[in-house]
This record gives sequence, C-alpha cells and structure tokens, in this order.
Amino acid sequence: MIRLSYGNEWLESWYAHIRPFSWIFPIWIISFYATYLYETRYFRFGIETVRTISTAVIIAFVGSITTFYAFPPGLTHPRRDMILFVIIFTFLLIGWRWLIYRIFRNHIKTTLVFLGEASEVKELEQYFNERPHLGYISKGTVGSNGEYIKTLENKIKNDGVRLVVVNAPDKNIEFNKKLFLLLSSQVTIIGLEEFYEQILNKVSLNIITDTWFIKNLENLSLDFYKLTKRVSDIVFAFLGLIMTLPFYPIIAILIKTTSKGPVFFKQARIGKNNTPYFLYKFRTMKSLGVGGSAETKGPIYATPGDKRITKIGKFLRVSHIDELPQLWNILGGSMSLVGPRPIRPEFIEKLKENIPYYDMRHLVKPGLTGWAQINYGYGITIKDEYTKLQYDIYYAKKQSLALDVAIILKTIKSVFAIRGN
Repeated sequence: MIRLSYGNEWLESWYAHIRPFSWIFPIWIISFYATYLYETRYFRFGIETVRTISTAVIIAFVGSITTFYAFPPGLTHPRRDMILFVIIFTFLLIGWRWLIYRIFRNHIKTTLVFLGEASEVKELEQYFNERPHLGYISKGTVGSNGEYIKTLENKIKNDGVRLVVVNAPDKNIEFNKKLFLLLSSQVTIIGLEEFYEQILNKVSLNIITDTWFIKNLENLSLDFYKLTKRVSDIVFAFLGLIMTLPFYPIIAILIKTTSKGPVFFKQARIGKNNTPYFLYKFRTMKSLGVGGSAETKGPIYATPGDKRITKIGKFLRVSHIDELPQLWNILGGSMSLVGPRPIRPEFIEKLKENIPYYDMRHLVKPGLTGWAQINYGYGITIKDEYTKLQYDIYYAKKQSLALDVAIILKTIKSVFAIRGN
C-alpha cells in the first residue's frame, strides 16, 4: 500500500487494501494459534520458535493467496503486495518475540507449592525444570496431614508462594475450611487435577474418578455440535475425494510395480460405542499373510525401521498419503475427521487390562487425526498408549468446533514438517 501511495493517493490506496486484507487477517491469527505460537512453550526465544513462526507464516500465506483468488477483491496488486507483507511481517514478528523475551524473561515468575503428594507433582516439577521460561518455580510438596496450614503459611510468608496446588480429593469439609483461610494471604488455590490439565493439555488418569466422566463429558450430547461436526465431515471428505481421486491410479501403479499384493489394505478397527468397522488405507507393507496381510504370526505393531514396509510404503507413510482412503470411512460415518485414532480389536483387551478407563476413548468417534496425534504422535508400548489416552480423554472433555479446527491446522503443520509414524 505504501509503495503505491503518493500524496492524496494514500487514502485511496488505504481503502483499496483494507477490504481484501481484512479478509485474511483472521487466517493469520488462526494459523498462529494452530501452530502453538500463542502457547507458553514458545515464550522462550530460540531456533524452534523461529522455525514455528516460519511454518505459521507459510500456512497463512497459502491460505491468504487462496482467499484472494477465491474471493477476488477487484484488484490485482493485493496479491503481489502479500509477498512484501509476508517478508516484512516475518522479520517484525521474530524481532518482537525476541524483544519481549529479553525484557520479561526475568520478571514473569509464579512461585507455587504442592499440597499432597502424587506422581503428577513430580511430572509437573520436571516439566517446569525443563522449561524455565514458563516462569513456574516450585517450592516443593507439603503433606496434607498434621500442621500443613502452618507450613503453608510459612512458605507464603518466607518463600513468596502465590499458588497452592492441592491434591486432596477425599478430604472433609473441615480441611476445605482451613484452605479457605489462606485466601486472605493473597494466594490462589487450585486443584491438582485442574492445574495438571491446564499446563499439560491432558488429563491425569490417576486423579480422575468415575464421577469425573459424568461431570465433564457433557459435550458428547450436544446435538448442534454433533450435527455441525457431521456436516463438516461430509463436506471435507467429499471435497478431499474429489481432489485426490485423480492421483489414485498413480499411487496404485507405484504400489503394484514395487511389491506384490493388493493396492488397498482393509483392517478391522473399533469405533464409537465399541462398534467394529473396517478401515481402509493404501497398502504400505509387503503381503506376507492371508488376504495380503503383512502379519504371519498374529497382530503386531509397526515399529520404526520395520522391514515389512516397502520403499514406496515408507514415502506414503511419511507423507500420510496412505491415509487418504480413510476419507471413505469419514464419508460413510464410521470415522470423523477429528477424534482418537482407531485401535485394532486384537489390542484392546490387553490395553483395557493395563490402562484405567481405556474404554472411555470409544465414547467419541475415531478420527483421521486427533489431539493425541498432534501432541504425542505414534507409540507402541503400554506407556505410549497410556499417555495417548490422557490426550484422548482431554479431547472428549474439551471437544468443540474451534478445537477441531485447531487440530486440523496443527496436523497441516506436522505434514509441513514431514513427520509421520
């Protein structure tokens, strides 16, 4: 706008640009949110912050150009000016983040103490130690028996504690009354369950109870959300199939000419409410067993460097192209675009025996991508599945259209980073 403005033309140029650019600024905000730039993990300035800013700018730039061509503003130069805008904005954003970090890195601190021991406390303390830029300073744990109030008062007075995180779900009314008295000391009191969820964006399976699910999964029954989500799934799957079907013959030829076996791979999965269904993918492994299966001695997880994966299969997995046939599952209603990744029935019984509340993930329709996938990725151990369930239940509690959009955009970010399972 500035380079085209001279004298009285400045105002005219301003009005010419403000309309088309006002359409795309929300795209930039959503892109930054989707790539985690508004989360505290990126408050500390470093190479990862610069890399993430670059990814966010690329996604926003592509979305902006697409918007300009989808809704022509009646001008040609906003499209050209977008390139200049991207260059200037990127340098300004990186400089701004660096400056803010330099100014506030030593001033934003929250001193806290934990009341009541738990494994989650150790996990949080380790998390804070590894991320000092978050500003949380732990003054240790106080037992919830004996003279705990006096100990807390000493820590508030001598250590400057301003946050008390409480793990005492079974305590009585008298216990809560004693904690209430601490509020006059200008401290914030929060439950460990809620604090853990806010910081790590997942739930603690050790803390939650059966009652927790009754109180927190009300979103499962919201008719408007379910209807909107289903309509969005159908539209996305339909458009996705239109755009990708022309590439199916090329993918099929590559698969058939590099290994023996079928082009498509069909495998049983467990869906919403424990309903079984068949999931479809492009085949990425050698056909060793009956029906083109890659398994000869029973069900096993795919592992890094798995020799069963073909050369073209490795590319299909890394690029996530092998997942494209699941658009048919989404269109048919057995899957959603966003939700917990579906699990094979052969693995579920073992996981239910070792992980509490594992069946709760099946209250939500499985998805092509999900909260666990973008936060944790692929895993093959019981510990991996435990952590992924923490994220899946968090999603079941928090699910909304806004969260679904964020997950989709964050999935796009991971594809840009070429990270796959």
